[in-house]
Amino acid sequence: MPRAKPLAFAQLFRLPNVFTAVADPLAGWLIAGGNRGGQLALVLGASACLYTAGMVFNDCFDYRADCQARPERPLPSGVIPVPVAWWVGAILFLAGLACGGRTALPLAALIIFYNVAAKHSAALGPATLGACRACNLALGLGGFVPLWPPLLLGIYVAGLSFVARREEVRPELRRWVKRLLLGIIAVDAGLVVTLTGDWGSAVGVLALLVPAVALGRWIQMT
Repeated sequence: MPRAKPLAFAQLFRLPNVFTAVADPLAGWLIAGGNRGGQLALVLGASACLYTAGMVFNDCFDYRADCQARPERPLPSGVIPVPVAWWVGAILFLAGLACGGRTALPLAALIIFYNVAAKHSAALGPATLGACRACNLALGLGGFVPLWPPLLLGIYVAGLSFVARREEVRPELRRWVKRLLLGIIAVDAGLVVTLTGDWGSAVGVLALLVPAVALGRWIQMT
């Protein structure tokens, strides 16, 4: 059992998906021009810590349901005690706030709101997830605050989350939704280059494709 704990914590954190989370503020940093190199590590750390804290809280709040539906998960199986998970989640949450400062407060509030009130709502849950990803992207924007990049990503996440929750939706429809919204992101990148000639911002927009491609798997693991 002790040898299984590192792997259990990795499963609890959804560790491979942390890379999709930090891709959002990285894209924001590139869109903003990539001039704040000293702050990049802090915003990436804030994103990673808040994401993993959200994943831990997700399992803590769903403990009783997971005991019935997913007893192999780290908490129901007893590999990680529930009180330990709460403490780990709280430490990661505070670390994320320490790294991100005031810019991380909206994302932190949305993470709590999602787990406490919005998770099981058919409409509010996907909308809150979309807002989380939009705020995550905004972490990297700093003082440069164009509305369209976080809005676009938020709409993408909310739409895909809503479709993913509807079991009766045909798989081919979900694929078309992904293709359509990925196309919107690519078109926006082209518009940035055409209207401003700023290739750096276009690279930032295209960086949104990284979390978008992995988003379907991320939703399934939450």
